[in-house]
Amino acid sequence: MGQDRKSTVVITGASSGVGLYGAKALAKRGWHVVMACRDLEKAAKAAQSVGIPQDSYTLIHIDLGSLQSVR
Repeated sequence: MGQDRKSTVVITGASSGVGLYGAKALAKRGWHVVMACRDLEKAAKAAQSVGIPQDSYTLIHIDLGSLQSVR
């Protein structure tokens, strides 16, 4: 029995710029993208605005300036 499994990638700063377009490119190629961002609402809007399918990404809150956030 085969299972359909996607490879997963974590991208920090995926709510804009290079991170967002990297997320879009990888999702288009079949990866599941974990968008690690400070502003989840902004990230969700950004993903929608560039057409990343909702089942191709997960949003998680992370602030790389806060040690507590990354633990």
